[in-house]
Amino acid sequence: MTKAKNIREFQKANPTASFDGIAVACGVNKHYVYQVLHNAKKKAVKAVKAVKPVVTQGQDTLRKEIKRLNEDLDGWRELYLASNDALAQYEQDVIGYRAVISYLQGQLDGITV
Repeated sequence: MTKAKNIREFQKANPTASFDGIAVACGVNKHYVYQVLHNAKKKAVKAVKAVKPVVTQGQDTLRKEIKRLNEDLDGWRELYLASNDALAQYEQDVIGYRAVISYLQGQLDGITV
């Protein structure tokens, strides 16, 4: 067993042991104990960050709604462009739709539903 592995195992078996106690028990320098345990902690944090988030049903629903709203905008644009009188109404609708899309996208990006 390597010294580093011995340190990690001893610390796992004795979680309340001090760095000095671990160093004496494993026959190494206290600074080496700090280094080994710090590196182990960094690897543990990296492993947690690498986990891909699970898509919830709420997030999936928001994605579908955003897609539907974007498709509606495309369809409405064609309809309104065919009628010059409705162009001002189209612009108002687009602003409203974009606000809803922006809100939903913010919910999707910032909060797990």
